Amino acid sequence: MGDHQTQSLWRMRLCSALRTALACIIVGCTTLYGPPQLQKYLTYSSFSYITTILIVPDATVGDVMRSCWHVIFATAQVLVSSVLTLWLVEPKNFSVGVAAAAVALSAFVVALPESTHLMSKRIAFGQFVNVYVGTVIHGAQTGVVMHPLGVASSTALGALASVVAVLFPYPRLSYYEVINSSLCFLLLFTHAVYE
Repeated sequence: MGDHQTQSLWRMRLCSALRTALACIIVGCTTLYGPPQLQKYLTYSSFSYITTILIVPDATVGDVMRSCWHVIFATAQVLVSSVLTLWLVEPKNFSVGVAAAAVALSAFVVALPESTHLMSKRIAFGQFVNVYVGTVIHGAQTGVVMHPLGVASSTALGALASVVAVLFPYPRLSYYEVINSSLCFLLLFTHAVYE
């Protein structure tokens, strides 16, 4: 009986790992071999990978769709806040100290509301760091709108890759997860009763 439970657990973990790998492959192929018009907006492919790794593991279709909503919410917060900050301070005036203060203030504003989901906070924190550190690195060449938009599009690619990975080759529905878990519990229960 322990073998069946172990096999079931390994099968679920392997499926989760393969879906995460598929999402990362989608991100990699898109950033490396996608059309040049798309590639110029995907400036932070590393954040696309982070987004997929945050969303996909052990997730069903419903979990991924909910996480995508949290990604959209976080991206909207970051776009409004960072564009306003870059417009007020101007990219040429960004130093390491200004970037640190901007990240700290932005993180405080995002973390303050208790109603904001943890996934939204994680995504927003990462996006703020990418926007402000990228502004320090590129200086006056940084676009006030295009730079945050590049971070947002990289995040959107990660979310889209997560949706595709969970749907392919068949959707991972919570219905099947509950049935699998119920069968494992039933087998364990009957084994314990008849021993």
